[in-house]
Amino acid sequence: MKIGILYIGIGRYACFWPEFYKSSEQYFVAEAEKHYYVFTDKDEIQPQERVEVFHQDDMGWPCNSLMRFKMFRRIKERLQDNDYLFFFNSNAQFLVPVQAQDILPLDEDYSALCIEDNPEKMSFESRTASAAYVPRSEAKYYFSGALNGGKRDAYLQLIEACDQIVDTDLRNGLMPLWHDESVLNGFLFGKRVKVMYRNMGKPANWSEPKDAKIILRRKEDVLGRSWLRNYKGREHTNTWLRKLLRMTGLVS
Repeated sequence: MKIGILYIGIGRYACFWPEFYKSSEQYFVAEAEKHYYVFTDKDEIQPQERVEVFHQDDMGWPCNSLMRFKMFRRIKERLQDNDYLFFFNSNAQFLVPVQAQDILPLDEDYSALCIEDNPEKMSFESRTASAAYVPRSEAKYYFSGALNGGKRDAYLQLIEACDQIVDTDLRNGLMPLWHDESVLNGFLFGKRVKVMYRNMGKPANWSEPKDAKIILRRKEDVLGRSWLRNYKGREHTNTWLRKLLRMTGLVS
C-alpha cells in the first residue's frame, strides 16, 4: 500500500517540516510505503528517498494556502503512483500511532477532520454567488482544511474540482470566506466522507480531547502567527493575486 503525502512548507512555515516528517515516519500507518511531495521555497528542505521537493514561490497569505489545489494539480501525474493521497497542515505532528483503520477511507471516497457538527457554529461560505456555497440547513459537518485525504482517483478529482472552484470565485471577484477550507467544504458537501473527529486531530492549545493522535502545533510558539504569515506584507500578496489571475487567464 502506497500513501502520497502532500505538504506545503513555504516561507517561515518550512520550520515545521523536520518534526512533521520525523513523526509521520514513526507513527503514520507504519506498514504503508509513504511518499512525500513537498512544496517549498526553502533550500533547507532537501529531496531524499521518498521525498520529492517542488519549488514554489512565496505568494504570501492567503495565496500560499488558497492556491494549494493549483500546486497539487501541477504534479498530478506524479501522484498517480499511490493508493491514497493525504494533505496535512505544515504544523501537524503525530503523537501516537495512527493505524490504517483510523484514517483511510474504505467504503467512502474521502477522509476529513470534522471540527464542528453543531449547525449553529458552522462557518460555511454562505454567499450563493460563490462556487463554494454550502446550504447551512443541509450540512452535517464542518471540515478542517488541516487534514484531509482520500482514495487516489477520488482525491485527484477533489484537487481538480477545488482548483476550479477557486478560479471561478476569483473570476467573479470573490475570495472564499475561509480560503481553501471554504473551498474544501464546498466540494465535500454531499460526498462520501469518512468523518474523523477531534480525537484524531486538534490544535495543540485545545485542552480536550486529551488523547488526540495528531496535534496542530501552535504557530505562536514559533515566534508568533504574524511572524509566520505577514512578514512580506499585504502588497506582496496583492501582487501575487494579480499575477495568478493573469496566469490562469482570469484577467488580461
